[in-house]
Amino acid sequence: MKKLITFLVLFVACVGFSTYSLLDTFVIIKINRRIDVNSNISFSFAGSSLPSSISTSSINPSNSSLSQSSSSTPSSTASSFEPTPSPYYENLTPEQINALFTTEQVYNDERYSDPDIYIDVQSLRNATNTTTYYVADIRLKSLQYFKTALAKNTFGQNIVERTSDICKANNGILAINGDFYGAQEKGYVIRNGFYLRESVRAKAEDLAVFSDGTFEVFKEADTTLRSIADRGAWQVFSFGPGLVVNNEIMVTPDQEVDVPSMALNQRCAIGMIAPLHYIFIVSDGRTSESAGLKLYEVAQIMKDLHCYTAYNLDGGGSATMYFNGHLVNRPIQPNSWFPKIEQRPISDIVYIGK
Repeated sequence: MKKLITFLVLFVACVGFSTYSLLDTFVIIKINRRIDVNSNISFSFAGSSLPSSISTSSINPSNSSLSQSSSSTPSSTASSFEPTPSPYYENLTPEQINALFTTEQVYNDERYSDPDIYIDVQSLRNATNTTTYYVADIRLKSLQYFKTALAKNTFGQNIVERTSDICKANNGILAINGDFYGAQEKGYVIRNGFYLRESVRAKAEDLAVFSDGTFEVFKEADTTLRSIADRGAWQVFSFGPGLVVNNEIMVTPDQEVDVPSMALNQRCAIGMIAPLHYIFIVSDGRTSESAGLKLYEVAQIMKDLHCYTAYNLDGGGSATMYFNGHLVNRPIQPNSWFPKIEQRPISDIVYIGK
């Protein structure tokens, strides 16, 4: 009898602990205060003068210069200069790039343009014709239009909303899911210049988006959040891994985020072709029409698109692209007997907007 009672007590304790752990990770809302505010962020604007503090290697190959402005609005009296050669790829002339921007807002299911933002969204198939993926080619006049937003405008664990709802609440033009920071208790987080979490996730490989428009992949174990912020980080994402660095693929053909069984999956990634010229990619998966992409395939696509730096964001059922008031991709949620197309509520998005 004593053994039975002991067994029941241990069983109830184990079940209770397991239930609490699941609730703590995925359900119980934890609201965290901001750690600090990076009040020194200033942005780069195409067409303005270049200060001595920014290396010429960061110059946009469009022959427009980049600078750190003292305000958050472009200067109409900015001076021009001839930049030195840049390492970044550009297949258009400065005149062709300028022609992409329009004095009036132009908006349809595939394209958006105004005086400051240009977006082109394409639906493509991978090399083996087994998967559909969607590419958003983005050009900005200023990094201030490269934004992030949190579910319910609140930072913390298990606070979630759909990508489309977060985007609409923030008047976004184009949005993809972020790194789902809320599913982790640790990992660096900077959003729109706010330091939100600085606890180290030992094996994390992060992406910093700096105020001059450049991307940099780094390991949390190698540096502090404060040192990254002091260099002008506007956003820091903690998911990974880095896909392309210095125009070279950084993942192996058999490398995956988690387990080999997830080798073909829905994916989401961001890349920088040049400062203020970005790529967002989201792929379908888990259907007979679209099997999904391997991590290496995403890296290869990014390299083929001439991304100098590219980074993997949360994929699977989280992978979502929302543009012009509609869902672009087909996010499959497999957690049912009948998988269906619907958005997974997530903690954060990356979006383009004003």
